[in-house]
Amino acid sequence: MDGSAETTFTCLPTHVLESMHSGFSSRNQPLLGYASICAYADVIETSPPRGALMAFAEKLVAVRRAHNLTQDQLAEKLYVTRQAVSRWERGEVTPGIDMMKLIAAVTGEPLAHLLEMPEHYCESCGMYLTPDDCGTDAAGNKTDHYCKWCYDRGGYTYETTMEAMIEDCAPRLAKNTGMTLDEAVSLMGAVLPQLERWRAVRENEQHYGAEARERYGNEAVDAMNERILDMDPATWNDMKELEKAILGQLSIALFDGDTTSPEAANLVQMHRRWIGLQWGAEPERDIYLGLVRGYLADPRFISYYDEPCGKGATAFLVTAVEGALGE
Repeated sequence: MDGSAETTFTCLPTHVLESMHSGFSSRNQPLLGYASICAYADVIETSPPRGALMAFAEKLVAVRRAHNLTQDQLAEKLYVTRQAVSRWERGEVTPGIDMMKLIAAVTGEPLAHLLEMPEHYCESCGMYLTPDDCGTDAAGNKTDHYCKWCYDRGGYTYETTMEAMIEDCAPRLAKNTGMTLDEAVSLMGAVLPQLERWRAVRENEQHYGAEARERYGNEAVDAMNERILDMDPATWNDMKELEKAILGQLSIALFDGDTTSPEAANLVQMHRRWIGLQWGAEPERDIYLGLVRGYLADPRFISYYDEPCGKGATAFLVTAVEGALGE
C-alpha cells in the first residue's frame, strides 16, 4: 500500500440505502443519496464505473495543476508515492475517504467538489433528489435544494444537530453499503458540513469560534448556532441576499464618500438588521457599536469588507455606524 487503503467507487441501487433516516421521521428513504452513485465500499465486489473513476481523476489533475504541483510534490504532501498519485489520475483506483479528506485539506479544495455528486441533492441530509422527492417552499412550490422529508412548506420538518444525524444514521449507512462504522462516520462527517443547512455554523466556528467563545461564553455562541440551524430556508435566503446587498450598498456609499449621507444611513440600517437576523434580534446600541468597532482590530473583517468594496470600506462602515448612533 502507498500510505492509504485504496477503495473503489461502486454504484449502489437506491433501495440499498433505505431506512437511513428513520430515526428522525417516519420516512423510509435513503440518506446521502449520492452515495448510491459514488459510495466508498471496500467489501462490495463490484467493478467501479469507469465514468465515476475518471470524473475524480480529472478533478484531481485539475486541482493539482491549479496549485502548480507536480505528482511528486503532491505525493510528498500526502505521504504517498508518486505512483499512487499517478494511478489515481489515470482512473485505475480511487483513494479512500480519509485520503480524500487529506487531499482536500492539502489543496484547499472542498471535499464535495472532489466527490462525484449528482446535480441535485438535499442540502440538509445529502439525499439524491428526483422530481418526486423535492420539498416545497412557503408558497407550496417545489424546491430542488431540499428533500420533502427534511423540508416542507418553507420549514424543516424535524429538529436535529449534525452530530445527532451522523450518530443515528452512520450505523445504517455502514450496514447497507458494507462500509465499516468508522468509514461511514468519516464519510458523513466529511460531507454533511458542506451542505447548506450545516455550512454556516461550521464556517463561523472555524473562523471565529474560539475567540467568540472566549469573549461571549459558550452559552451565547451555542445559542447563536442554534438560531442559525433552526432558521427556516426562506429566512436564511433573506439573510444571504441582505449580506450581498450590504456589500453593494457599502460600495455605493463609499464611492459617495459621505458617512452622513442617506446612502450611508441606509447602509447602517441594513447592516444592523443583518446582524439581528443572525442573533435573533437586533443588537442593542452599545453592543452593536462595540461589535462594529471591533472590525478595525481584526484583519479578517477588514478583508471581508475592503476586498469587494474598496480600500477603506471597513473604516467607512464603522464611521457611518458611529455617526448614525450619535457618536
